[in-house]
Amino acid sequence: MTVILWGILATTAGAALMAFAAWHAAPKAPPLPPGTDFPVTRLQKLAAWTLAIGLLLAISAGAMVATFGWETVYDADGLRLTFTFLVLTTLVVFLGMTLLAKSWKDRGDGTLDERDQAILDRAPVAQAPAMLVTLAVWMVGLTESFRDPGAVPTSYLSLVFWSVIVINMLALPVGVLLGYRRR
Repeated sequence: MTVILWGILATTAGAALMAFAAWHAAPKAPPLPPGTDFPVTRLQKLAAWTLAIGLLLAISAGAMVATFGWETVYDADGLRLTFTFLVLTTLVVFLGMTLLAKSWKDRGDGTLDERDQAILDRAPVAQAPAMLVTLAVWMVGLTESFRDPGAVPTSYLSLVFWSVIVINMLALPVGVLLGYRRR
């Protein structure tokens, strides 16, 4: 299996575990009568937009690597800078969500009600397991891919780092959205 396929497997496994853990960590509410819907909250809208924009940027960076190959992206200055820009912009989008949600929580003016705060408190529960699974799959993939040469090229270390960071950042909006689905 090529290294890029191992990378795709690593990020997919991390994302799947993140969604599973966030779903099971979300507090359950008593069942509501059929047809009862809660209005979409500001936190829910923020998480949905953050996830949509962040995924678009992250998928664009991943598509670059899948299209050109990591060695080409790493060696070509224009591609490497574009990849780095996409990943850093992804992180800025997720950081913006985190800071805005934190400021809403700290305000105490009713922007976030008790349900929103409970969901926001439990949303990051999947970050650590998702990162560990992503790292584990990367380790197996890189070890198997570069078994014959006896050493993993150092260029792959940055790819592993960025994929783990992006998976970590994806956990918060996914956790928030799954928390609302669970209720």
